[in-house]
Parts: sequence; C-alpha cells; structure tokens
Amino acid sequence: MKHEIPEEIKKNAFACFGSLNQAERAVVMFGDEAYRESLDLDNDDAPCWQIPSGEHSTFAGWNPQCVPTMEYIVWKLKRLDGIITGEIIG
Repeated sequence: MKHEIPEEIKKNAFACFGSLNQAERAVVMFGDEAYRESLDLDNDDAPCWQIPSGEHSTFAGWNPQCVPTMEYIVWKLKRLDGIITGEIIG
C-alpha cells in the first residue's frame, strides 16, 4: 500500500534521514499504519514490549513505547529547520 510522503520530507530528497531515529525512518519509508502493524502492539508478548533490563517474575513497571507519526516527524523537521535558520532559539 502506497502512503503519502509530506513535502517537508520530499523537498530535501530524504536528506532528513540524518536527523531521524530508526523508528522515525521506518515511518517515512513504510507509513504510519504499516509501521504500527509491524510492532504488533496488540500482542502483550510482542518483542516491542520486552523490558531490556532483564526478565522479571513479577510486575516490573511499564515499558512505554513512543510510536512516531508522520505529523510528529514533520513537526520535528520544521522545528529543526527553524533552529538552523535562527527563527527558533533553543
């Protein structure tokens, strides 16, 4: 299924990949829905929910997942551009 790639990403011919993490690059390449499906978020035993600190026999706390969206990525790139051009400080 083909997904829409925003102009903010297209205008630099994917040079923005240097500013994105692995999850964000996957969203750009495959789209929001395909990326979410690949994580298998509805399965409590999916690898994305495993706590990297080791196995626990009792409840050890939540393992929060940040699942990026295309809107977030566009916001991040616009903000980065604003910082580079001096329109946004900090």
